[in-house]
Amino acid sequence: MRSLACLVAVLLAAVQLVAAAENITQPPDCGFKCIVTSVLSSNCSLLDTDCICTNAPLNKEITLCVTANCTIWEQLQTKKYSTETCHIPGNDRRPLVRIVAIVFGFLGLTAFALRCFARLYVAAQTWGVDDWIICAAVVVMIPLQVIAIPLSQNGLGLDMWNVPHDNITKILYLYFWDEMVYVTSLSLTKVSILFFYLKVFPGRGFRYCVYTLIALNVCYAIVFDLLLAFQCNPIPGAWRSWDGTFEAKCISINLLGWSAAAINIVLDLAVITLPLPELFRLSMSLKKKIQIIMMFAVGFFVTFVSIIRLRSLIAFGNTQNVTQDYVETGYWSTIEVPVGIICACMPAVRSLFSLYFPKVFATSRKGSSYGFGSVGPSLKLSSQPKLASNKQISVKQEWTVVSSDVGRERYRSEEELVRQPLDLDDGDAPARRVTLVKGPARSNSRDHV
Repeated sequence: MRSLACLVAVLLAAVQLVAAAENITQPPDCGFKCIVTSVLSSNCSLLDTDCICTNAPLNKEITLCVTANCTIWEQLQTKKYSTETCHIPGNDRRPLVRIVAIVFGFLGLTAFALRCFARLYVAAQTWGVDDWIICAAVVVMIPLQVIAIPLSQNGLGLDMWNVPHDNITKILYLYFWDEMVYVTSLSLTKVSILFFYLKVFPGRGFRYCVYTLIALNVCYAIVFDLLLAFQCNPIPGAWRSWDGTFEAKCISINLLGWSAAAINIVLDLAVITLPLPELFRLSMSLKKKIQIIMMFAVGFFVTFVSIIRLRSLIAFGNTQNVTQDYVETGYWSTIEVPVGIICACMPAVRSLFSLYFPKVFATSRKGSSYGFGSVGPSLKLSSQPKLASNKQISVKQEWTVVSSDVGRERYRSEEELVRQPLDLDDGDAPARRVTLVKGPARSNSRDHV
């Protein structure tokens, strides 16, 4: 046993000299001891690096020994020494982390800017609750996209053994805030869409469903923000306990990630599918229905991104290569949030595009800008063919149209209230109540309204 220790010490000194000369990472004592003892019990020679690097059972034995006898940081140093000695190239996805965040952040901000322009200068709409909430969602989105830059600068996208110790702690610290920002932004986006539904669809049962979904989304954000904030006791354990030198009791990050992602997908589907029955009942052309449904299809893309991100969480909690395995989860997050904001802004952007592309986004009323983002409950009387002025029609009963409260008292006992279905093509016309009042019968009367 003493002779083996002496042999390891001599070989380690030699390896350290070679490593210094070739600019290779020096292995820690415990890791090098595992390598020597495992190689001596194999068919490979200590000097035959090709045999050691290509012998899968030997490498598995070395890994088990290093895991059992070395600290996490020593394990990473041993892994780095092995990859450099065996000339195994490391992964570098840092540019991907930055580019995805910048591109989709720019697209989200562009859609939001177009929405604001359409609201304030084109549609002349009153700035509503849904607009304020989407502003909050964008304010929260910006840090999510910006955080991707320091994450990549500190080494997110590199293999963990190629990242300095302190940088790993910084990455986990940034991720701690990134998770809460992500959850909050998603919830705010869905709440904004739901408040927009309240402006468009007047049905009482539908509004109850909307208020229920708003409450569920708010509860989702509050509950998971608190769980993420206090996932470890003490709180700094969320970013400092990774190397085993900081004691903390933490909730399983896998459990948190999977539950949050699954509930978010369910809420996404509920928000997207809720207005579809109402949309199919609208009195509009097939082309406009297709355009509206295509806008909602973007929402299904957001759900698709959520599902892909859920798949990337498989290795999230049990990873042994944090700075590499967190990349996929990170960039799908920076895609999902801006695309959700784009989806929330598309109806208002459509009203803007209708001014510049009237043939594609045509409206039924000249001068009115169709805007799914700028409409409210409206009433539209269906247009009928004009009758010739010299024609006479016989009617068994006369009906009078009363479009306001004027004259209501006069006909209160015989009035019948009729409310036309919502037509999104009617622009910004306010909701109106139409009353058909039965009067005495006339025959051979001319057309009258």
